[in-house]
Amino acid sequence: MRPVWTIARRELKALFDQPTAYILLVVFTAVNGFLCFRQLDLYGVASLRPMFDFLPWVLLLLVPAVTMRALAEDARSGTLEVVLAQPITELELLLGKYVGQVLFLWLALAITLTIPLGLVLGTAPQLGIVVAQYVGAALLILGLGGVGVWASSATRNQITAFILAVTVMFALILVGLDPLIVGLPASLGAIAASLGVLSHFSSIGRGVIDLRDAVYFVTLAVLFLVFAYFALESRRVTPHGEALRRLRLGTVFLAFATIVVNLFGRHIGGRLDLTPGNSFTLSRATRQLLRTLPDLVTLKLFASAALPPEVAFLKRDVDDLLNDYRAAGRGKVKVVIADPASDSAAMKEARTLGIPPVQFNVLGQAELQVKEGYLGLAIRHADGVKTIPFVQQSNDLEYRLTSDIRALTHPEKTVIAFGEISDAAAARGQRSFEALRERLASRYDVRPFGVTDTSIAPGVRVIAVAGTPDSLDNAQVTRLRGFLDRGGSLLLMAGGMQLQLSQQGPPFAASRRVGWNALLKPYGVSIASNMVYDLASNVQVGIPAQFGQVLVPYPFWLRALSTKASPVNADLEAVLLPWTSQIDTPPVTAGTVTPLLVTSRAGGVQETMAFLDPSRAFSRDSLRRRVVALLASAPGPDTTKGAPRGRLVVVGSGDFASDRYTRNSPENLVFVENAIDWLAQDDALIAIRSKNRAPPPLVFTSATTRGAVKYGNVIGVPVLLVGAGILRLWRRRQMTRRTYRPLAAGSPA
Repeated sequence: MRPVWTIARRELKALFDQPTAYILLVVFTAVNGFLCFRQLDLYGVASLRPMFDFLPWVLLLLVPAVTMRALAEDARSGTLEVVLAQPITELELLLGKYVGQVLFLWLALAITLTIPLGLVLGTAPQLGIVVAQYVGAALLILGLGGVGVWASSATRNQITAFILAVTVMFALILVGLDPLIVGLPASLGAIAASLGVLSHFSSIGRGVIDLRDAVYFVTLAVLFLVFAYFALESRRVTPHGEALRRLRLGTVFLAFATIVVNLFGRHIGGRLDLTPGNSFTLSRATRQLLRTLPDLVTLKLFASAALPPEVAFLKRDVDDLLNDYRAAGRGKVKVVIADPASDSAAMKEARTLGIPPVQFNVLGQAELQVKEGYLGLAIRHADGVKTIPFVQQSNDLEYRLTSDIRALTHPEKTVIAFGEISDAAAARGQRSFEALRERLASRYDVRPFGVTDTSIAPGVRVIAVAGTPDSLDNAQVTRLRGFLDRGGSLLLMAGGMQLQLSQQGPPFAASRRVGWNALLKPYGVSIASNMVYDLASNVQVGIPAQFGQVLVPYPFWLRALSTKASPVNADLEAVLLPWTSQIDTPPVTAGTVTPLLVTSRAGGVQETMAFLDPSRAFSRDSLRRRVVALLASAPGPDTTKGAPRGRLVVVGSGDFASDRYTRNSPENLVFVENAIDWLAQDDALIAIRSKNRAPPPLVFTSATTRGAVKYGNVIGVPVLLVGAGILRLWRRRQMTRRTYRPLAAGSPA
């Protein structure tokens, strides 16, 4: 290994002794920073996916540019034969060259760490996902580096090596996409799909280091290094001789063995889940449920053999999850896989269960083809059955499976009541809660609720209400307080401002009385008659411009940040709260009130009247964190006489769980479902449901900090690299100009 390391160090030093290396580093970092921050500014989330989504295409040019001189230059200048005349082997030379090129590329990748380090000044990206993404990028470089070194060994011309490497890498990036596998048999199409670089890289980019993806990139590097070794060895053997035939036979054997390992690696299990909350690992609640199953549960997967590549890799995740269920069930979970496309009985059963074929648009050569395929699930227990007609994503699949298994094995349902207080928005038909009602009905016995009802239905454990009454009379307060005193729980979604969205004038909101505050007083909680805005953590809305629309920040629509202080929000990053009010918390007994959602430090309030125009100016006075959602519980059964005993969750917005907002912000529904589970003292599925999360919003304390991070990476880092390159090259030039002075006789060596 010492010769390999010596050659690698020499190769790395030789790269930095030329201006080409610094030019490549400057271009790479500048392009990465520009592409990354362009997307970050658009979507406003603390995620490095924008950079890593473009990384394979950037490496398509960077890797050949770095590796094209590795062996081609030595072969052209004749130094290759001189080097091989030394006591080193062709294999050691090849590996040394390869390691040197890969180390340089890894160094280029390491320089991009300034991007996540800069984002820490705002909202830090999720650490586990960042680690997985960089491991995936390092593996991608490992594989593409092998391609580049092979291209350099196959020719004496650097430009030819560059073009050859770009061509092969481009093919590897595109292989497996629909236009290339149209018309292939199902088994061959699946193999072609598994050979694509992008699918394996994006799989690791989600935060899971899968052993199968690692095997792919390692075998890709080994395969092309075998080809490079053949190119080196063939230079010194006699053409058409016996040695050349043996070399060809050995190369074919090694290449075949590498391909077999690659294909076999597709069936190797094992993964390291670095996502927050271990999204791709069974949660404790699921394992506990499966260990206590009363009888056999059958999970039947209806999946077609021929699926588009993106769906094929989704099926891989589904297979992994089902195997995890089978292992955790300890014999009480049976997994069956059927292909309705090739089995008429399976097709009939799928149709009976309500699992239809789904049409996929496949782009072929000069035509758009429509193909049908299955990827649905049926869960059976005793005489009951639940189905998932089509698995669209794997993020929330564990929650759906565990919920269905629990509903089949534990059919009793907790009773909750859900009500809505009509206001101007509801009267115009702009507010509905059909999605929330449907989600709740799958797990709970949902009853109607009205503030004016003379009684509360027996057996109700939780009341959830959206909307704000102007007042509650004594009878209504007494009835609800009695419900809480009996151990009931309450979810209030209400604001302290009345929206006026008429067509005649500009939209505005005016302060109103909040009738709920009389009920909340014993908890030390009140909903303020104001509207909160956040100048840093908000969403963007489109406003008309001269040419179409432009996106501008809308501070009245908060990306409220999760405190992660309770099971309700422990795995959530943020929730969209439109036109929300502040929740005031006067001094109360310690531990009875827990903030759930807050603004950033750039949060302010508008009182009395607020004009809702997104282009208006917002005051920057008194900016600080504001509580916009909290939970409250009784201090204890024997502490304060007359204290309520029920649980309470209060959110300062009455609309955030409506269909209008949950359609694009599913985390809002997750928050409400978690809150109701906690209020019903049924916490089992909270952690599983919250795995369906979006990246945290990117929030900086000021525009100055945002600009410093952005331009520091896009401009600052390349400028520093230019300075470092000029300094090193200048010092090298000064050393080469020194006059040679032999050591004086008798002087120490």
